[in-house]
Amino acid sequence: MAIPESYVSNVGNLSKFLEEIRTAGVPERVTFEFLKTLGFKGSNNRPIISVLKGIGFLDANGTPTQAYRSFRDPNLGPKVLAHSLRTAYADIYMANTRAHDLSIDKLKGIIATKTSKGDVVVRLIASTFKALTKLADFSEQADETENQSNTPAEKLKPVSDIGNNDALPLHPLRPSAGVAGFHYNIQIHLPTTTDITVYNAIFKSLREHLLS
Repeated sequence: MAIPESYVSNVGNLSKFLEEIRTAGVPERVTFEFLKTLGFKGSNNRPIISVLKGIGFLDANGTPTQAYRSFRDPNLGPKVLAHSLRTAYADIYMANTRAHDLSIDKLKGIIATKTSKGDVVVRLIASTFKALTKLADFSEQADETENQSNTPAEKLKPVSDIGNNDALPLHPLRPSAGVAGFHYNIQIHLPTTTDITVYNAIFKSLREHLLS
């Protein structure tokens, strides 16, 4: 998946424009005339439209998408932008999951492997990406990554790695009142997975339905 090669030469105006659309009405199409209405009259601001198309805020015709509309919400907007950047620049995030924290020089090194553009354009692409990340909120993705990294390695092992038997016995259930000495064991054959949440869901369901 190719990264967006659109860029602006004045990243300050890009940031200002994104702030302006939060209070402006949503047009049928974002055109240069719309940019001029918001005060961005120079022709060097035209590439803003291409950048918004690249991150999925506009469709190919310049029509605002749901992401554009959601971004206008001050509370939701930064998270929407973070999601859009992770999607549009997926190849950069494949190289570094915290690409938004990288310096422009380090971003250049990654971007240079994803495009045939020259050094000047590569720097502009990197600068544009970096400017967008400063308006985004990546905290939720960071929390998810941290939670995964803090999960003990042994808990992420497939069941087949835990022991020779892939069936994990549960503790004997307590006998019901009036049924002296009766007990039974249940063995559950768990799927092989490194996703600990699968196991958590299974055991939670067992507790709710069998151990209550």
